[in-house]
Amino acid sequence: MFESDEQKKRAELIITLLAKLYVVLELSGDDCPVCHKAHPHDSECPISLAWSLLTEEEQHDARNTIRTLALTIGAEEPQADGMVH
Repeated sequence: MFESDEQKKRAELIITLLAKLYVVLELSGDDCPVCHKAHPHDSECPISLAWSLLTEEEQHDARNTIRTLALTIGAEEPQADGMVH
C-alpha cells in the first residue's frame, strides 16, 4: 500500500494526530470540525476512523497524554479553589 517507509511513517503520524484530536473533542464537548457532529462522530469521519485504528492501549495512552497536557495548561491558570480537577 505504501511505497516507502517514509510514507508509512507519515500515515502513522496523521492517524496519531487525528486520534489525539478525537480525545480533545471528547473532552471539550465541541462538535467535530470535520463531520460537524457531537460525540459520537459520523461513522465515516476521519477522526473517528483514526481513533478506531488504535489499540485499546494506544487509546488509553492518547487519552492520558491529552489529559495530562490539559491539566498542565490548566495548572498554569489561577484556580479559584486551589485544586486541580
